[in-house]
Amino acid sequence: MKEKFWKFWLCAVFCVLLGATPLWAAEEGKSLVVGLASDALYLDPQQQDETITNAMTSHLYDGLLSMDSENRPKAALAESWELADDQVTWTFHLRKGVKFSDGSPFTARDAKFSVERAKNTIIKSIVAAIKEAIVVDDHTLKIVTEYPYGVLLEQLGQLRLVSKAYVTRVGDDEANLKPVGTGPYVCTEWIREDHISMVVNKHYWGKPPVITNVLFRPITNAATRTAALLTGEVDLIEDVPVRDVERLEKDSGIEIVARPGTRLIFMHIDANREPTPAVEGPVNPMKDQRVRQAMSMGIDRELIVRVALNGSGYPTGQLILNGKRGHVPDRPVPDYNPDRAKALLKEAGYEKGFKVKLDAPNGRYPNDSQVAQALASQLSKIGVEIDLNLHPKSSFFDYVRPGDKSSLVMTGWAEPIDAGETGNVLFYTRNKTPGKGNSNRAHYSNPEYDKLIDEADATANVALRGEILEKATRLILEDVGVIPLYFNKDLYGKKKNVKFTPRADKFILAHEMNIE
Repeated sequence: MKEKFWKFWLCAVFCVLLGATPLWAAEEGKSLVVGLASDALYLDPQQQDETITNAMTSHLYDGLLSMDSENRPKAALAESWELADDQVTWTFHLRKGVKFSDGSPFTARDAKFSVERAKNTIIKSIVAAIKEAIVVDDHTLKIVTEYPYGVLLEQLGQLRLVSKAYVTRVGDDEANLKPVGTGPYVCTEWIREDHISMVVNKHYWGKPPVITNVLFRPITNAATRTAALLTGEVDLIEDVPVRDVERLEKDSGIEIVARPGTRLIFMHIDANREPTPAVEGPVNPMKDQRVRQAMSMGIDRELIVRVALNGSGYPTGQLILNGKRGHVPDRPVPDYNPDRAKALLKEAGYEKGFKVKLDAPNGRYPNDSQVAQALASQLSKIGVEIDLNLHPKSSFFDYVRPGDKSSLVMTGWAEPIDAGETGNVLFYTRNKTPGKGNSNRAHYSNPEYDKLIDEADATANVALRGEILEKATRLILEDVGVIPLYFNKDLYGKKKNVKFTPRADKFILAHEMNIE
């Protein structure tokens, strides 16, 4: 009981900042309540790379650049920039007069500190190509890359900057609990799994948000989120269950907003290690490509989308959406062929099948636990017995990221740039190149794939980068180094007086919204 009491108060995080009012809705102006599918994992922008976490920190911090609603980089704390003739030296001209939410000035030293700090965090892949950050003066920063890097601006659009003085003084833990940034809002209270309260940052350098008070409520149960919108407890919800769409549309005060999602749901599969953590015994059946092919063929993606997702998704055999660099145009959705799958297992010496643990989230993605159960059922029909290990979001990523306990992982990835970033983070050989392969949960390793990713990263020619990435994507898909399942469909429900346009990155940003 004492432990629970202590944990509760540890979670009651009061982000009382200089210039911020410490109570929800204490500021005059328009107020918004948003029902999220889950809570943020951190409020430090460099400690986690997860959609809801990134969306929350985007209210509190800025980058040199930011990403617009279609994932295109645009000016933020850097007003302009240029690339030198050597193709590796970038000069960024920073806005003058910018202050952090505690009133201290933002300078190039904070930008340099943030770049260097990121190299030792979970988001190090974003800055892996950066060799050096050099302070020229308070408002000029040079960034030198290891090689010509055509997507540096897109990467910097994902890097949010922190205060060197503040983080150095209070440490990482305190900086996470009491965030100080240059963003449009400040956090006034964070009670984990209950709410995050924000009010307008009085020191904000940009156009003041129309919405001055925001309350984000993590409501992990989809039915409860729907009920909260219907009763007026919240103004906007994400991840509307398809089964509730018709019910919500019947309410004259509510609208449904949808767009195709960028998030791929897929399975990491251990094709290399032997033994592998989640299979008993010294042999890893998944090292055999025929076994991996069989597992992919044994999954009825169309049925999963139709039944487990109520139609709210798009079956796929791709890693990335059409239009993004690295998409393979002639790659169809894999056929569901359980008979052929059984034959392949027999050829590989597993006529009687085998058993493997599947790690999957429960409450992170729409209907994720139902999808995991469907996968277990379908794979069992071809002889692959699944020991299903479901995790709450709060522990899922920390459990699976090292890969030391996992061999088969169902997870998701929303790609803002191209298949090169996807590869660098998820499929590049771990511990081979600094900043790469950090979330390669199944320890996939293919030297040819790594070489192609490196070649793509080493060119400033984005068209050539796209050609190389298409080769890399084709290679890993033909090797069945990953099993793509489907792309999500993003569904939101809102009150009709809420002006909201969904973004490609699925961020719900209060400063881009209005209430009439």
